[in-house]
Amino acid sequence: MPLKPHYQPTRADAADLTRDAQPGDRLYAIGGDFIVTDTTSAITGGHMVRPADYPTSPGSISLAQLLAHTGGIFTQPI
Repeated sequence: MPLKPHYQPTRADAADLTRDAQPGDRLYAIGGDFIVTDTTSAITGGHMVRPADYPTSPGSISLAQLLAHTGGIFTQPI
């Protein structure tokens, strides 16, 4: 499914984001911009993300963790 414009820190939105995000997608949060990597989380099976300004960094946090930590994720610049 395509990404929604905004994901809130709920279990339902975390599941939707984990399902919908694809490697290379750019996500925006109050704390910065993130890129979805092709590395997957052993726990959720979802993709990991890395800060957009570190292009060679491996995924460092899962999508669900990022959503919970930032309080919301946008798929368009904020």
